[in-house]
Amino acid sequence: MKVVEVAGEWDPRPDAELSAQEREGRWTRNASLAWRSPRWSVGQREVPSIRHPHDVLVRVRAVGICGSDAHLFETDADGYVLLPYRVRLPLVPGHELAGEVAEVGAAVRSVRPGDPVAVHTLQYCGVCSACRAGLPSHCTDAEDQGFSIDGGMAEYVLSRESNVVPLAGLRERFSESDIYEIGALCEPASVAYLGMFARAGGVQPGATVAVHGCGAIGLAAIALARAAGAASVLAFATNPARAELALRLGADEAFDVRALSEAGTAAGEVTLERTGGNGVDMAIEAAGAAGAVLPQIERSLAVGGKVVLLGSQGGSVPLQTMAYMVKGASIYGSIGNIGGVEPVVALHSAGRIDLRPIITDRFPLDRAVEAVNRATEKSAAKVMIHVP
Repeated sequence: MKVVEVAGEWDPRPDAELSAQEREGRWTRNASLAWRSPRWSVGQREVPSIRHPHDVLVRVRAVGICGSDAHLFETDADGYVLLPYRVRLPLVPGHELAGEVAEVGAAVRSVRPGDPVAVHTLQYCGVCSACRAGLPSHCTDAEDQGFSIDGGMAEYVLSRESNVVPLAGLRERFSESDIYEIGALCEPASVAYLGMFARAGGVQPGATVAVHGCGAIGLAAIALARAAGAASVLAFATNPARAELALRLGADEAFDVRALSEAGTAAGEVTLERTGGNGVDMAIEAAGAAGAVLPQIERSLAVGGKVVLLGSQGGSVPLQTMAYMVKGASIYGSIGNIGGVEPVVALHSAGRIDLRPIITDRFPLDRAVEAVNRATEKSAAKVMIHVP
């Protein structure tokens, strides 16, 4: 089968504090500390075989390229990848995917060959303290397809029954091609869903929400806030094209933060102006630039406001603790999507949301390297790979 492969040079930085397990296994919880000179290519591998009774072999139809994939493609001045997440190379990337069930193990009952499905790529252990606490997305012993084990930028991917979500309910509203694209979009959308609702408890109807960062996760957060009954949704993007997408997804107003800076103002000031000085009930950091975004959020929170951290950024950032203490505000960190895909599928089935406008570019698998390069350009919100 045809696959995309990522290789690289294992060369830990001199000051990298890696565990013995990481060094011996040639993997790291923070790829930017050890992997450099990434090489992306299209190659061939054998089709995976069913090995366990609950295995599901999926014929991949659509794969979204995430900012994390782009950060495994981009490098800093020393050639190290930008991704601050666990990675083991070489591997097949891709963790936003949907496809058609091709074959199932003997014990599989929830899906059958021919069914359209979305695929959870986080393979949680089910026995660690996080899993037992009902937080499998925070599993301390998980394998993650597309990062630590082979993912879905391939013609076929092997999953397990617990990690596939049926999409047949979408057939009443959408074409087959649209179903697979929506299935792939469910991954970033469910990241937003999990952070906003499962972790932070959601917002009350009539609430105000500000979304900072209008990539796929931020745009999905806008649609979800609108579906939840937010009275006002403000969006802050880094370019006019993404601001326009934010409006299409349901934002009441969308601003280009660079244009605001040129005009001598900023997101926090605009938020206070638009809310009559009251601030927002929920602020979402989806830009992966908390160092720049948090000061704007901190000055524009409502009393009892919630801050949801969804953007990926390495290193530490300043935090003005009094801003949270005075307002009685809370911060929620969230990662992963286990438990979020099903609600996002249901919202599409009911016609409450439609995330297809997020897709700005489409490429075939043969042009995957070109597609990842396109994803590094900030004007692209979601680049989708179609597998014929």
